[in-house]
Amino acid sequence: MTTTLHPLCGTTYICNEPVAILYEPVEVPPNNNSYFAILPEEIIVKVLECCDSETVLACQLTCRALRNFIVNSTSLRYKLALAENGLCDGPKPQNEDDGTGNGGGSSSGGKTAISTAEKMELLSAYASAWQNLSSAQPVKASMLIGWSAPVAVSANVVVFSKRHNNNDNGGTGEPTLDLLVYRVPSALRQIECAHWTLSLPANVNELCIDVAQDLLIYVLDGTFHACMLSSGAAHPLVEHEGFFKMWSASRRFDVSNLSVCGDYVAAVTRTYFISVWNWKTGDLVSDLKVSEVRFSSFEFIDEHHIAYAVSKEDSVYVYDLRRHGIGDHGEKVESEPICFQLELPPIDRATTSRYIQFRRNALPTREQAWGVGSAGSGTPPPFQADPRERLVVLRIVTSPVERGEEQFELHVPTRVLLERSAALRGSGGATLPWSAWRDLVRVTSSRRLPYIVPAYMVAYGRRVVSHPPDWDRGVLHVDSYSPRRTRRGYGDDDDARGTRHAVKLPEELAGKENLLSALCEDALLCYKLDSSLSRISHAYWYTF
Repeated sequence: MTTTLHPLCGTTYICNEPVAILYEPVEVPPNNNSYFAILPEEIIVKVLECCDSETVLACQLTCRALRNFIVNSTSLRYKLALAENGLCDGPKPQNEDDGTGNGGGSSSGGKTAISTAEKMELLSAYASAWQNLSSAQPVKASMLIGWSAPVAVSANVVVFSKRHNNNDNGGTGEPTLDLLVYRVPSALRQIECAHWTLSLPANVNELCIDVAQDLLIYVLDGTFHACMLSSGAAHPLVEHEGFFKMWSASRRFDVSNLSVCGDYVAAVTRTYFISVWNWKTGDLVSDLKVSEVRFSSFEFIDEHHIAYAVSKEDSVYVYDLRRHGIGDHGEKVESEPICFQLELPPIDRATTSRYIQFRRNALPTREQAWGVGSAGSGTPPPFQADPRERLVVLRIVTSPVERGEEQFELHVPTRVLLERSAALRGSGGATLPWSAWRDLVRVTSSRRLPYIVPAYMVAYGRRVVSHPPDWDRGVLHVDSYSPRRTRRGYGDDDDARGTRHAVKLPEELAGKENLLSALCEDALLCYKLDSSLSRISHAYWYTF
């Protein structure tokens, strides 16, 4: 046995001798010359975020001072657990002014804020529930029968629609598009179930939501409208009387694939653009001209970056909305996006087509504020998904292939696209070959399938639903990735390829026809559509 002086904490640690994990708090000697106590906990979390805290405690080379400091600090262990599970601390109640990190104060609802120790217990149970997703029991969702498939998902809120003819039964009102806004309950995040309805004009055909901003945006007669998701009233942050037109004297915008992120709302337009507006001011921020825009899709990586695919080029592009330059005549010009090349097998494009589709991630890019989208009830959750811990999910489909299609997916941490884009711009490059980033992404196995109803709302944070199910086994697979593994990349490490959960489907959903799923923060929804594909006939929640 040898002892060595630790350069940071000034104490000795033991080499070549196993050290037991210390689960009980240990009193640090008063003469301990440790500098850990004066470091902000955020720095320690940043240093250890790529590690497993239990592994750090178990490692025989971990110095005693660090081990004791972690074990004795409930706050630090809680922050480490948040980082390990891709979560962040929940919004604080309005009257909470206890700066110790151990709770204190009370919410405006009169409930005492829970302590950090209680948050730690809930977090452990929440993480365990998701890790044991395969054994989760479904609950029938009778309320959803007769409504449409989900038209929008954000955080733990799912929106369904139904067109209503108010002339029935002698009524004289105008027809409407009714929205059912359903907040999924979570016992472990202490979120209460809530649901309410909103009525929009019947000819609304595109909408999107952002729970973090209590925001609903919809398109009506070539015009964007922004209102509050919780009430339907005009949104207070809108500076243009609640709407702005998507057409001008020179062109008109027919939009699809509407998406909101932070201050921006984007859509694919028929005029060969992915157009981005500031929904607060109504200003047009950017027009990204894309060939074959009808067969292209896009995804916000964060509030300032958009990723979009060009199927014919077998490439994914990342564009920074903040980057502009000055042309030869003083005009403002937009910089070229960074190209991420894919390595895909060649196809005969005369008889076969390939489509690269983004499966939109429903995790908001901003932390949710307390009370937003809650219809005025409930207390803030103790923790929530970290907006930075998210995947970009690409579905790559080749068809026709033996009376069907062949598909596989790329699961790409957003950090990969952002960091590689920044590095490439710094070096003056514009294209990243597949060989330079393939070890940082997950490529799923190819599946040959009959033509099926596509699923779009199957990604949330670091989790992805594999659609369609494995019919032979009667299960739906959900892939879940650990944040620390996501930071390291995937490569050839089997342990870093995430965890696959096989969720057993209820007997009512066992048939192969028209089954879909949607993933949100606290639940997995599995449902079947009727023969017209317009309404839900059976639905089940798996909640946590």
